[in-house]
Amino acid sequence: MNTPARPYRQRARAESASGNTGRILAAALELFVERPFEQVTLAAVAERAGVGLQTVIRRVGTKDGLVEAVNAWIAPQVAAGLGDPPGPDPALVAAAFRRHYSRWAPALERTLAQEDSSPALKASAEAGRAGHRGWLAAAFPGLDPVTFGRLVGVTGVELWLVLTKHEGLDVADAEATVALLIRSVISNQGQSS
Repeated sequence: MNTPARPYRQRARAESASGNTGRILAAALELFVERPFEQVTLAAVAERAGVGLQTVIRRVGTKDGLVEAVNAWIAPQVAAGLGDPPGPDPALVAAAFRRHYSRWAPALERTLAQEDSSPALKASAEAGRAGHRGWLAAAFPGLDPVTFGRLVGVTGVELWLVLTKHEGLDVADAEATVALLIRSVISNQGQSS
């Protein structure tokens, strides 16, 4: 005679599966930041997450599936960290990007550097660029295309990395620099050179 599974057993299995998925995604994100894309394997993710390889394969299928799953997992975290656009105040916008880049710059840098390695990484980079532009368009509505392009450039992670990683500015100085550049871009709106 078959007895139905008890609800608490099903709940425990679901919680265990959810925990495994969270560990897999966190391990994958860590590895994607630490290693070149070609050196990240499903087996390495499984080992880091403390699960079996078959568990990873069941959850994500392939390495591109893993990238897609990580992107879907972190996208709400990235959006929440950046928050809603604070309006066209350069200091508030620069502060939002400081918070954002203080958490996500390593992952963004790695994604941009390797976007040609995988269709899923390319899609992730393109979605990030679109999100960046959309956020800025909401913060600074009605800018002409040249001014908007400049604003995208001075608020991009690439400049943040130059300031903090390559030039050694602390985050407060980098934030102040970005605010200064935003002010300059906005005050020169409509000027082509």
